[in-house]
Amino acid sequence: MGRSGGGRVRSAHRRPDDAGGVWILTGVVLGALLYAGIVLMAIAGFTPVLPLVVIPPVLIALIGTNSLLGGGRSRGRPTGRPLGRPGVDEADEPR
Repeated sequence: MGRSGGGRVRSAHRRPDDAGGVWILTGVVLGALLYAGIVLMAIAGFTPVLPLVVIPPVLIALIGTNSLLGGGRSRGRPTGRPLGRPGVDEADEPR
């Protein structure tokens, strides 16, 4: 029979993994292969996959543009330059 306790046992000689880096790389590679297959289907004339060909590059472009424009600020970083205070005209502000 097996051991009591039912928990996972880690071997002492086993190296710890790199905290999911292998799985991230695996996901990227499999995603690229899937996208290549979808593009091949579009080239072969299967038009229902065209949205799946167009949308991913558009999303990547939007995320990249957001990053270039300084979006996604963390708590430690200052916010962007304020465009103005609501309810206050520039003529009313002291100089």
